[in-house]
Amino acid sequence: MHRQTPLNSALRGFFSGGSPSVVDQVDDSKLMQEMAGNFMANETRKGVQAPQNYGFTSVVFDAEKDAMGKIQASAETFTSFMGGNRSYPVSGNMDDRRHRLYKLEKGDTAMFRGRGDFQQLHMTGDGGFWTAPQNKTVRMQLLQKDSQTNSTMGGDGGSASGGGSAGGMSTFDAAGGGGGAGGDSAGGQGQQQKGQEAVYKDGQQSPMFVDVTKDASRVSGNEVHLMLADGKLYVHVVGGEVYLGGKKGEGTFGKVATDKGISVNVYAKVG
Repeated sequence: MHRQTPLNSALRGFFSGGSPSVVDQVDDSKLMQEMAGNFMANETRKGVQAPQNYGFTSVVFDAEKDAMGKIQASAETFTSFMGGNRSYPVSGNMDDRRHRLYKLEKGDTAMFRGRGDFQQLHMTGDGGFWTAPQNKTVRMQLLQKDSQTNSTMGGDGGSASGGGSAGGMSTFDAAGGGGGAGGDSAGGQGQQQKGQEAVYKDGQQSPMFVDVTKDASRVSGNEVHLMLADGKLYVHVVGGEVYLGGKKGEGTFGKVATDKGISVNVYAKVG
């Protein structure tokens, strides 16, 4: 039986155990997100790896501080120390009491932004709801490009996007800990340094979208089809012309007559 002194047990618990942490700020420019925060009293770290769930990512707000620079409110996380090595902390999930969406019903799931943004994608027992305030835009859009391969092995494999250094070595602060073999890239393999950047701003330049603003609800594309649940097309907008009652070319259409004269580009299905 292996015996330990109380002091030895305490030291093992201190070095091997995790620690709650406030989050001062997050650096999302690295291929592996990093955070800076405070663990125990007088224990401040930066460059701590903060893994994200594949397919989901978030960047918490910076901490709010007083005039002396002391953190008054911030996001929080729980940190583990790999192999009991306190010089190698890794951040777990981050949450923020200031902005967290709470009081949900059992079974609900949601995504949200800051509490003042009122932007929520909420799946409830009544259905799914994408909500935003009237001074924002809710938009679904297509990029003007096709999808590409998801393989990360190729001719440009050694290049990094958004941080890191040659060979995948870590850019973490040496004094603050958080480093370790591999750094930004598992195993230190430079060819794995890829990542991707947000494309929503590129999509805002696309003519293919559906959006809702306080001024108008818009549908835009090469063609616009309005249909009912019976599967039939009732309004067809194409080539600068509007066809009512069906799809252009499927039936006989005539120009719509008004009390001001014959329409220029609006046709109605006849017969």
